[in-house]
Amino acid sequence: MQCVIYTRVSLDRTGEALAVARQEQECRALAERLGLTVIHTYTDNDISATNGKVRPGFEAMLDAQPPAIIAWHQDRLLRLTRDLERVITLNVPVYTVTAGTLDLTTPAGRAVARTVAAWSQYEGEQKATRQVAANVQRAANGVHSGRVGYGYRREGTALQLHASEATTIRAAVQRVLDGESLRAICKDFDAQEVPTPGRGARWNSTTLKQLLLRPSLAGLTVHRGQVVGRTPAESPRVIDEDTHERIKAVLTDPARRTGTPGRAPKYLLGGIARCGRCGGVMARAIGRMQRQANGNVKRQPPGYVCSECYRVRRKQSDVDAVVEGIVVGRLQMPDAAQLFATGDPAALQEARDTIEAIDARLANAADMFATGDIDAAQLTRITERLRADRTLAAAAVEAALPAAVPAELVGSDAAEAWAALSMDSKRAVLTALVTVTILPSGSGKAFDPDTVRITWRS
Repeated sequence: MQCVIYTRVSLDRTGEALAVARQEQECRALAERLGLTVIHTYTDNDISATNGKVRPGFEAMLDAQPPAIIAWHQDRLLRLTRDLERVITLNVPVYTVTAGTLDLTTPAGRAVARTVAAWSQYEGEQKATRQVAANVQRAANGVHSGRVGYGYRREGTALQLHASEATTIRAAVQRVLDGESLRAICKDFDAQEVPTPGRGARWNSTTLKQLLLRPSLAGLTVHRGQVVGRTPAESPRVIDEDTHERIKAVLTDPARRTGTPGRAPKYLLGGIARCGRCGGVMARAIGRMQRQANGNVKRQPPGYVCSECYRVRRKQSDVDAVVEGIVVGRLQMPDAAQLFATGDPAALQEARDTIEAIDARLANAADMFATGDIDAAQLTRITERLRADRTLAAAAVEAALPAAVPAELVGSDAAEAWAALSMDSKRAVLTALVTVTILPSGSGKAFDPDTVRITWRS
């Protein structure tokens, strides 16, 4: 009778596959004692059987549908009950060097195998639970493992402050608390060639913000995103806990995203449009005086200018007109609701058809009242019922569209609905539906609408 051998080890520290080689040697000896002929050996070296990752050797063995299997122990072949059920479907005997024969062709043999597999899975889950608890305890006791963050260095088993990096962090913290922007601090650090936390040659606002928000700067230990303890009092800290709370309050304040608290944005694309040259944010700039070739001085109109490279500038009214025209025009198209729907397009179309039918019936009822075919009481009953149904259909449309897009903005009345929106609402719609990129253009050239690139969000 023919058979195959399956070997596996979860962790191969040396990479020399010595453990699986020993398993194969003992499995071949067992095959010889049983009078079996080994036709193939399948191996998964340095692969766990409990973490959900695919075991190529195991999968190949199942696909081959062998007449019999030899393994060193059942837990080398199986650690999860779902894997056992897949082996059972082969309806073949399984021989092990250290645990005897698993006759999966009989009900009794399958019952024994399922019991062993259940306890193996339980053992693995318990081990994982113990490891998680140990990790939490180490973090709570301030025991550091893994990579040391910017501002610290490891000396033996102890952490020490890195003097220059700690000074950089403290300076940035104080400048933010004094009201300076992250972008300005990054530009200054780059000008001074201050080393960055990562491999990048330049600082950026996102990296700096993440760095300043790290609880470990204040000696707080974190596990899976939660503060679980503090390092010992004598351990080095870049900043104290009070300063950490103050900087966190400043950097997580929603008002920082839109500028001055309580001040509504005045311009359609300021802070939304991007520069096609460097990717920077386009800001609204007031008009400026420009001397022409003939010596005359002319005031440039307000425009959008890149806040990073300052090399791309475009007249505000021209850009706004292009963006509004394209977006509103697309929202007026018959298939706009389906294009922007976040839910079931068919359900959305059904709700819109319902609204259209109800509006037609309301108009007919008004005509019938005007011609005397129905009286005021009848008109009231008809309109109350139809308006209730229309409210339900409108709610279904609202639910299927992005939260920032009102239902009345999609369809033939989009232009009127857009004109009625506040600047906040218009900006929210644009942010939800499109990205706007203003491409470079030669100086002195007439405005070209093609230099305003609009990309629809999927």
